[in-house]
Amino acid sequence: MFGLIGSIPSNINSLRAQRAYRSNSLSRAQSLAQLATGLRINRASDDPAGLIASASLGQTLAVLDAETAANQRASDQAGTADGALSQVSDLLTEAKSLVSANANTAGLSADEKSANQLEIDSILSTVDRLSTSTSFGGRKLLDGSATLSASGKSFAIESAAAANLGTTTVAGTTYTLANLKSGQALSTLGSNAATAGTVIDQAISDVATQRATLGAFDQYTLQTRINSIATSRVQLLSAVSMLRDTDYALAAMQQSRSTLLQFSSLATLTQTLSRRRVGLFSVKG
Repeated sequence: MFGLIGSIPSNINSLRAQRAYRSNSLSRAQSLAQLATGLRINRASDDPAGLIASASLGQTLAVLDAETAANQRASDQAGTADGALSQVSDLLTEAKSLVSANANTAGLSADEKSANQLEIDSILSTVDRLSTSTSFGGRKLLDGSATLSASGKSFAIESAAAANLGTTTVAGTTYTLANLKSGQALSTLGSNAATAGTVIDQAISDVATQRATLGAFDQYTLQTRINSIATSRVQLLSAVSMLRDTDYALAAMQQSRSTLLQFSSLATLTQTLSRRRVGLFSVKG
């Protein structure tokens, strides 16, 4: 006769071995995926809470990166405007020397004074050209229409045209740098050389003031915010890395451990199945 010997215990051991094998196989596959991708979270099931946290931090990083780009672009625009204003300042300094030369009644001939006035006209034309041609990305910067905006702050760049510089009121009459051109009230060939000198001094001061305020906005608003974002970004990246990135030492250790356990559970499962086959039926004497 044939009888069943130990079938139920053998079956339980087999189920345990199968469960252990599957668990170790999944753990090994997860560790291999982490080592291959460099990411600790490759699927939502790897760490649901960590996935939510890292996604939120990633969104914050994207916003900060966009803000940094906006601030950097505004800073580049400020630098371009300042460079053009520096040229204007140099031109006005040269014009100042010509005005002073023509204000002296001795030493210069009429032809020399006319030549100086032509140079002044050329300088003022160049100033006007800089005010209309200075641009960044197709946007004019010195015609009075530009406003730098970033991180909720803004700065309006004033026009650098001759008609907007050196505004001075003398005896109830208001003059600007444009009045120093030939044929105008403050031409150095006329009798208002002293007023012309006052106007050009004011124009030089206007440009210096505009450069200073523009530089302050760039340094203490734009650059300060860029640096602040950079500091925050480092902290956020560290947090994201802790959530998402693979700890290679830990993953390698887990992979080795899972591999050993997988082989061990497989060996146990093989032995259990072999015993079950041998002991399933036996002959009773």
